[in-house]
Amino acid sequence: MLTLPTRDFGLVVDPYALSDVVALNNGGLVRLLLELRRLPMPVNIHLIVPAYLVDSEVAEIVRAARGAIELVRDESLVLPLKLSREMRRSLRERIERGAEGACRGLRLLALAESLKADGIVTTLPSLIEARFPLRRHHKFLIVNPSELVDFVAVCARGHSVFCTARLTPTYLPPDVFYQFADPKARRLFEWFNKVGYGIADEIVREHLRSSLLNRYAFILYARDMTRFYELQKQYYLRRRGRPAVFRALVNYHLTTFYVHIWGMLDTLAGIANRRFSLGLHPRQCYLAHDEFLDALERRSPGLVRFIKEHRGKWVDIIGDVRHPVAHSALLLQQDVVVHTDESKKSDAEIAAIVRAEEREFLASVPPEWVPSIEANLISNWRDKKMKVESDDMIYVQNPSGGGYFRGPVVSADFDLEMLNAFVDAFLVACFSKRGS
Repeated sequence: MLTLPTRDFGLVVDPYALSDVVALNNGGLVRLLLELRRLPMPVNIHLIVPAYLVDSEVAEIVRAARGAIELVRDESLVLPLKLSREMRRSLRERIERGAEGACRGLRLLALAESLKADGIVTTLPSLIEARFPLRRHHKFLIVNPSELVDFVAVCARGHSVFCTARLTPTYLPPDVFYQFADPKARRLFEWFNKVGYGIADEIVREHLRSSLLNRYAFILYARDMTRFYELQKQYYLRRRGRPAVFRALVNYHLTTFYVHIWGMLDTLAGIANRRFSLGLHPRQCYLAHDEFLDALERRSPGLVRFIKEHRGKWVDIIGDVRHPVAHSALLLQQDVVVHTDESKKSDAEIAAIVRAEEREFLASVPPEWVPSIEANLISNWRDKKMKVESDDMIYVQNPSGGGYFRGPVVSADFDLEMLNAFVDAFLVACFSKRGS
């Protein structure tokens, strides 16, 4: 069966959040949705509103959206949903009893499950607070209205439509897109154009140009593509039960993301080395190196305090992820599984099952091949019966011993926020008179 990235996405929109959605970017989001549908190869993002959840009429808002929103008026075909007993009881019961009235959260989830939607747009506290358990146990993506613009942009950019939802939707060539469309990348671009060419040290100037104008854009693109292919992976998981589809591309862009983040941190350290005349060899200039921090502390104690504050919480973690990527084995997103009663069956018990299930196939192969084929069938049967605890995990080995699991996709936006904080801290310290 042909497996292509879908160009059709669906979000269930809480009718109580509908006015917020329509007002996003002064209506720019709705206009972008309509324009994406008119492309020669359309990107269709469906906003589906269960009108049966509100007493007031929403038709006027829907008409104002000019066809960007679809209504579902009949709840009779929506099957009830039972939440996983493995969700934390307090979160689960709050949704089940309808903490905000009329069991709205559970009914939104049930409609999303029925439609196999990509997510739910809502401000409902019971769903927002349970967004990560719902993602883990039910594959529901809970989207705050303020995050919807980013969702739409990721869906479009994944299909090489580089656009932003503004009052008038904006399209730009990919070569300059992030430097102009992303607020942080644009500020870095404008800062460099204002300050960079007045820096006498050519090496510092080139490192700034490369990192702020190029590397930062690569990081943003890798983040968007990670999000895009995670959406594709979940799409096929819901429809075909195939958890590994597009995982290779998720892993590719995750690897790029981490390598460039660490490269950015190393570049910032190198800039500080030259800017403060620390006299260190470039290979000593990284944030986890004590000699670099000792030398930097004499010139910029405030920056060193900031680094040390976040070193164990984030810098060391990024280093743990990046190091094997660069020097040994790739850390790839994978399933974390646990045994079930069925998967614990002995090889002999499973062999009897697969011989019955695959009788015709085993009879058609040469007898000398049967033992090895049976061994693979037994292994595959056992794997299918195991329970997936998480489909977004990497196992990171700690250099000091042991290791830990990390959800790389879930953590990507946090990593980007932390990187932004480090970029700002270094630029202020290195190029502001108040930097120390």
